[in-house]
Amino acid sequence: MFKRFLYIVIYTIFICAVSIGCTVAYYQYIVLNSDAAPLVRVEDKKVARSPLKNSDFFVEIMSYGCHFCAINDKAVDELEKRLPEGVRVVRLHINNAGQSGLARYAPLFATLEVMGLESQYREKIYTAVIKDNIDLADDTVLNNWLEHNGIDVGKYHEINASPAVKALLQYMSAVSNYYDVSATPAFIVNKQWLAYQDRDFKAFGDQLISLLTRHKPLEI
Repeated sequence: MFKRFLYIVIYTIFICAVSIGCTVAYYQYIVLNSDAAPLVRVEDKKVARSPLKNSDFFVEIMSYGCHFCAINDKAVDELEKRLPEGVRVVRLHINNAGQSGLARYAPLFATLEVMGLESQYREKIYTAVIKDNIDLADDTVLNNWLEHNGIDVGKYHEINASPAVKALLQYMSAVSNYYDVSATPAFIVNKQWLAYQDRDFKAFGDQLISLLTRHKPLEI
């Protein structure tokens, strides 16, 4: 009985160590070694010309091919509960020509969003793309996945070709390019701040809320 308990403790410690290691690796290789600073303040004149809608105060730029977007997805949902009344998290898929690997699933996101199914299938898509290495940017593979998951294939492609999807793709492209988003997940707050996670997500959430409500980082 004691040995079993010991194994459980060791396994728990191992999982925690792996999790911490992944987080440190993300900070080191994605944030710190990327061209992007963890926090960028956008000039006022650029804020005034932002393509973001007036209601989009708190935006996550994500990708179905992003491991850390998948890890943080539920944490972002929890963070939304802490936001001021009337403010919601708006998720947009990166749609940036310079990030073709991350952006390749933007049409899938846009189509499911217009169909009202995106949040329902997001976790399954993360699993398919990241864990199972299923290329949902390939139409044949996608059709099989849609059918397997009970999504009408014909309806999907009808909506995929609609003006609403084209408009959403253009919007995501405009935002991704205007803010020069170079990695995911990225957060745009009050149209004025572009933030990449540089600390554990709880503390990072505090930082985002400070940017939203105090209009400045926690450190100031």
